Amino acid sequence: ATAIDSYGGATGTILLNTTNFPGTKANLGTGLGNDHPISISFTSTTATADNELYDPNTTSVTALGGTIKAKMLFSDKVECSSCHDVHNSGTSSTNGHMLLVSNTGSALCLTCHKK
Repeated sequence: ATAIDSYGGATGTILLNTTNFPGTKANLGTGLGNDHPISISFTSTTATADNELYDPNTTSVTALGGTIKAKMLFSDKVECSSCHDVHNSGTSSTNGHMLLVSNTGSALCLTCHKK
């Protein structure tokens, strides 16, 4: 498993699991295959083909002050840091769970997903 405080070359110790986050289903293990995909291409073409995604080049992310592409994608790809901010203070933060923006009412998810 990867520790959630492993970034910037530092080896972390806080594993994303039900011990450290009681009451959650947090247990990613060593793979993310059954969770949100990462390092996937998210372009206008992807959004058009899927028909349930917003166009990342034109959809504004009001809370971040720019488009999905400009503020959440890395080389047109969805990465962990598309949604998570490692500098956020975890579950005690304003957004919770190291989220870039609040997910109240699924707001973060609905930034990219139409439903």
